Amino acid sequence: MGLLMMVYRIISLGIAGVSAAAMLYVGLYQSRFVDRLICPIFKDGCEGVADAPFARPFGIPDGYIGAGLYALIAVLLLAPTERWIWIALLVLSSLATLANIVGVRDMINLGSFCFYCLLTTLLSPVLLWAVWGLK
Repeated sequence: MGLLMMVYRIISLGIAGVSAAAMLYVGLYQSRFVDRLICPIFKDGCEGVADAPFARPFGIPDGYIGAGLYALIAVLLLAPTERWIWIALLVLSSLATLANIVGVRDMINLGSFCFYCLLTTLLSPVLLWAVWGLK
């Protein structure tokens, strides 16, 4: 594996790890395993967004869905870079980016913002770029 490929993989793993942790924290709040979300910048916005009806697609807290998605990306990043793994990573990273864009739209409509959701939104295009670099 070349040095550049290793850099892309490390960037991708870092982003997937941070994003998985952020979304797990939100999911734990949504399930009330955590009493309150510590929300930098937006005060109670994180809880407002996490408790919004759109934050439970199919009745599942979206924090867990996001955490699972990013954890799966991280696991695939640990595998050898076969073509099918790269395609799966590309699809999953694209899905994460799209889901985050939809989430921002929902937050705008709600009028509240979640620091952790915006963090993953800002990181997801970088993740997509880094996964693309694994080609």
